[in-house]
Amino acid sequence: MRGLALCATLQGMAASAQDLAGHGGPVGALAIRDGQVLSGGFDTRSILWDLDTGAARQIQHFHEGNVTAVAFLPGGMLATGGQDGRIALWQGAVERPTFATPDTNAPIVALSLAPDDATLAAGFGDGRIARMSLDDHSVQDHQAHQGQLTGLAYLPDGHLASVGDDLRLSIWDRASQLAARAGLAARPNGLAVTEGRLAVVFADGALRLYAADGSQLPQRFLTDRPLVAVAAGTGAVAAAAIDGTVWVLEDQDLSERFTVSAGADPVWALALDRDTLLGAGNDGTIRRWSARDGERQGQSATQASGDHDDGSRGARVWRACAVCHSLSPGDNSRAGPTLHGVLGRRIASAPGYAYSQALRSMDIVWTRETVSALFEHGPEVYTPGSRMPDQRISDPRDRAALIDFLERASR
Repeated sequence: MRGLALCATLQGMAASAQDLAGHGGPVGALAIRDGQVLSGGFDTRSILWDLDTGAARQIQHFHEGNVTAVAFLPGGMLATGGQDGRIALWQGAVERPTFATPDTNAPIVALSLAPDDATLAAGFGDGRIARMSLDDHSVQDHQAHQGQLTGLAYLPDGHLASVGDDLRLSIWDRASQLAARAGLAARPNGLAVTEGRLAVVFADGALRLYAADGSQLPQRFLTDRPLVAVAAGTGAVAAAAIDGTVWVLEDQDLSERFTVSAGADPVWALALDRDTLLGAGNDGTIRRWSARDGERQGQSATQASGDHDDGSRGARVWRACAVCHSLSPGDNSRAGPTLHGVLGRRIASAPGYAYSQALRSMDIVWTRETVSALFEHGPEVYTPGSRMPDQRISDPRDRAALIDFLERASR
């Protein structure tokens, strides 16, 4: 019911804005096809959008943790992969997937559909590749990389390319046997296929092209900052840096078509087709540009960070929290639970929010002292097992101002 209510709200809002705004926190996965966009977020949701109207057509909530990869499948089916290591297949506006693999100990990094539409490949954080038959859902996997796999994509001939922390580019045949391998000059952070060639973005700020046999083609150093996302469209490749800059390059020689800025935060996900470039990051908004010339399309949605803003120092600190938390009673539609009435409340006890088992087992009551300790030491230390990003507020005056604001605004 919560997902259906959110869907109705988004559909009512979206007609006036072409940016896609509905995720309650960072967006880390995007796919675009035939006027539809599929997104996955830190809020554990995937959303299917109509690109023309900006309306959310389906909202799915299944994975434990982030939705880390998404893909369009034949016959209107959708695929999502999560931090929980599960692949979920969806058909229509349903509350549960039609099929899902069991939990694993490693997150899914990427999904890719084979050219014959019969097999879905998934790359995992422990370096494995799994291939699922879309006919009978049987799965075969193999160890592809030592350390984390960081990119995965099918080539037009049915071979599968992958890159990983072991600084290797590997090409696998249909039987998952190694067909080619090449060493890489830096850590790869993503992989896309364009016109039968591989576009790989690197932590050293370079975009490098590779042939299907692993030999290197043109490269271009775009920035002195890490590139963290890549996508390929008709005749073009898009790459995004950790500072929010996005380049669209011609896929033959990497000459620049245009550059746009998506803001000061990282762009974690890109999608590109003939007409449209999409980029998304920390604030949960999926922004849109023309893929031909970079002209901005649509308008930025009003962010929730202005809610309850009383002009105080604490309200300014709160803006970062408002990306994932509401202060309204019962509003758990964002990545984290509502913080209405948080002071004096036991941890993991707000009704209607699916807390992790780790949080439910803790014996913490949120007071001025415990909230201050959370942001002094960070969630990884103070509340291990939380899905909350590890962030700290180093200045004790800012911590005190935030708590003062919560005392006023969360009642």
